[in-house]
Amino acid sequence: MTLHISSRLRLGIVALAAALLAGCATTENALGDADRLLAEREAAKSLPSANLSSYATSLSRFGHMLDVYKDGDPVVYMQTRNILDATNLSNPLVGAEIPGDITEMVRTAVNRIGARVVYVPYHPDYLISQAQLGAKFGVTMPDFLITGALTEFDRALSGAGRSNSASVEFGKGKGETALGADVKRTAILSALALDLNLVSFSTQQMVPRVQASNVIKVLNFSAEDNASLGFYGDSFGFKLEGKYLQGRHSAIRTLVDLSVLELMGKATNTPYWRCIPNGTPDPVVIENMKASYQGLSPQLKIGLVQVMLRKYGENVTINQQLDEPTRQALRNVYAKRFPQAGDTVDVLTWEGFEPLFFGVPMPWDVAVTSAQAPAAGAPAPAAPATPAAAAKAGT
Repeated sequence: MTLHISSRLRLGIVALAAALLAGCATTENALGDADRLLAEREAAKSLPSANLSSYATSLSRFGHMLDVYKDGDPVVYMQTRNILDATNLSNPLVGAEIPGDITEMVRTAVNRIGARVVYVPYHPDYLISQAQLGAKFGVTMPDFLITGALTEFDRALSGAGRSNSASVEFGKGKGETALGADVKRTAILSALALDLNLVSFSTQQMVPRVQASNVIKVLNFSAEDNASLGFYGDSFGFKLEGKYLQGRHSAIRTLVDLSVLELMGKATNTPYWRCIPNGTPDPVVIENMKASYQGLSPQLKIGLVQVMLRKYGENVTINQQLDEPTRQALRNVYAKRFPQAGDTVDVLTWEGFEPLFFGVPMPWDVAVTSAQAPAAGAPAPAAPATPAAAAKAGT
């Protein structure tokens, strides 16, 4: 029996020694552990991703919309002044809670639109130093300047919290048991605002009513869960905490993208709201287009109607005459896209032309059948024109 125990003891000692040798602190083992750790961390690390806001796609769509609406128009050249923080909360003495300069965000948003809106950088020191080395430049003057600032940061604008707790005790003596749980939720909202304006470069005057002033709410959310279990004289528990602080830089980029889209939409009188899901028509663009259209002669109005019909795929000749091919094209488009307008529409009036202008098909539109409403974001079509008015349009 003694020999048998000694054999088992020796086997155990050998196994323990082998395990110790296998895990001993040698250089080779340390290097192997480091390699495995590196491989695990490299496989688990997050990869970079595109820094896109909710309106990045809308800016690209707006560029396509300009290709459709402004075909043949000259390129618009843009430049910015420094877009800074006017709240002074970017100062390090108060925690530098928001960025002090967002000019580069504005430049990126403008450049995202496409080839019909070109950003012109302003770096005089660089140009002067390059010119001293013999470089020659062709200077492009901008049409417009973008000015503005971060104008508001209301911290902890509103906040609310909820807390629930419960406890249960049962048993007596050494069998006494206690159960407890606590749940807490807290939400605090702050607000950030950005103002942008458009300035004519040649006159250095602000363009009237062409501005964007938007605000975004930033959420600070915290959650706390507690639970405990206790027996007489002994207990244990756990606590879970979570916090979510919406990125202020990310929120500002969202503000910038939306504001640049609105600013350029107003500047070009383009229905930019159709680039935004559930967008709301802008009264400034509608009023400007209405005034421009009403100021045209009847011949120019018919020519513009024919241009718009071609954007709907109708093969009409732009001859500024309300001929039979143009009438037929109008009947086709209004019957398919705007059936509420009826069979006859006076396109020489703004009410008749408005749905044709704002409802130009875009690739991201939902397919519209003859039984559906006008394209998303387009104003509701006007009431049917009288036969007399339609006859007048043909003269």
